[in-house]
Order: sequence, then C-alpha cells, then structure tokens
Amino acid sequence: MRIGIIGGTGIYDMQGDALEVETRYGAVTVTRVEHDDRELFFLPRHGATHGIPPHRINHHANIRALASCGATHVLAVSTVGSMRQGVQPGGLVVPGDFIDFTGIATFYDDAPVHVDMTEPFCPETRQLLLDAASSEGSVSEGVYITTAGPRFETPAEIAMLQEHGDVVGMTLGPEATLAREAGICYASLCVVSNMAAGLQTGLTADEIASIYEEMRDVAVGILLRTASALPEKRNCTCSMAATRGSL
Repeated sequence: MRIGIIGGTGIYDMQGDALEVETRYGAVTVTRVEHDDRELFFLPRHGATHGIPPHRINHHANIRALASCGATHVLAVSTVGSMRQGVQPGGLVVPGDFIDFTGIATFYDDAPVHVDMTEPFCPETRQLLLDAASSEGSVSEGVYITTAGPRFETPAEIAMLQEHGDVVGMTLGPEATLAREAGICYASLCVVSNMAAGLQTGLTADEIASIYEEMRDVAVGILLRTASALPEKRNCTCSMAATRGSL
C-alpha cells in the first residue's frame, strides 16, 4: 500500500530514499519511507528548507507526483491560525469542510469535468486521522478557510471569516481539490500555531515557531499511526468523484 505524506511548516524531512519525480507540471523530490507494510512518500509542501512561499506552491506538481508514485491516500499536515477562543495555540484540528479563496485549482483546463465535493475529505481516512489525533488528547473539528497569502489576514477579514470558519490557513483548498480530482483519498491534520488577527496580540514569530517545533513529533506520530490503520481496500467513492459532462 502506498501513502503520500505532505509536510507543512515545521515538518520538512523524513528519513528515507530521495526520488525525483517528473510531472507535466514540473519535477518534485519525494522521500520514500518504509513503515510497517506500507510505502510512504513524503513531500515537504514548502520545500526542504521552507523556501517556497504559500502562493508559489506547485500543488499540481505535488499531487501529480504522489499519484505517479502510486499513492492512493494522502495525509497532510499544516499550521493554522485559530478563529475560536476555544482552540488555542498548540491545539489540533481535523477539518471536516473548507472554503477556498485562493482561486481555481483543477487538472481539467480543457475538458468539462466536475468533481463532487459533497464530502470534501475522504470520510474513512479522515475518521482514522481523527481517531489517531484523539489519542493525543483533545482534538477539534471545523471548517478551514483558505486564503491566498503570503500575508496574514487583517482583523476585519478575520471578523468576516469567523462567520463561516474555525481556522485559517493558506494551502488546504487547492491541495484537497486536486487530490479529489486525482481520485486520491485525502485528509488533513492542522496544528494551531497562533490566534488569528484581532484575537491575540504580542505573539512573536519565534513563539509561533516554538509551537510547531514542539508539536512536530506529535504530528508525525499521528500521521504514522493513521497510515498504519488505513485498510488495504478503500471503502469510499473518492476514486470516482470526477464526472465528465456539461452543467
């Protein structure tokens, strides 16, 4: 069984064999890791040295590279800002839905193909991720708002977004959409690194960094436990979500 792991801020490497994967969208370096009886293919979303800003991430190449490696599932981890006082820095969130303000993300620029997002995340994969995260203590669920970045949101923007979501970040929407178009089961673990603008003052970049460094091993452990728990046979419809036709 082959599983993709996408690492976010603070998770840049895993020990294994580096592979260069060519795609029509560009080349991607992934690391092949053996874990239990599974093959994991680790990909750092921001590059190995965190050199790629969120608005320049090549999501198309990343997802296509993992699909080319034979990954049927993708487990992603990212850091987010919380828009709820009940979800503080250091907390864990497994989103159940998302809103994407980053623009159009699709592999289908030349054909009328529509992808079903009634369940934005693979229900089976998401539940196993939620179970694994719960073993670390309290974990929240909610709606992830995706903004374009690279700047953080203004207090006015957060006040508006609070009406619709719980956490805010810059990467999940395109990633989840393209994974669904590729027929890959996708779920995401979010580590809260800060409160969103207007909800907290005085938190420095170093303090934010210390939170995701502190949570790194916890997050990796959750991903590995989830990978071990995934069944060989998929019990979902993620692989059949894309439908050709005209609306």
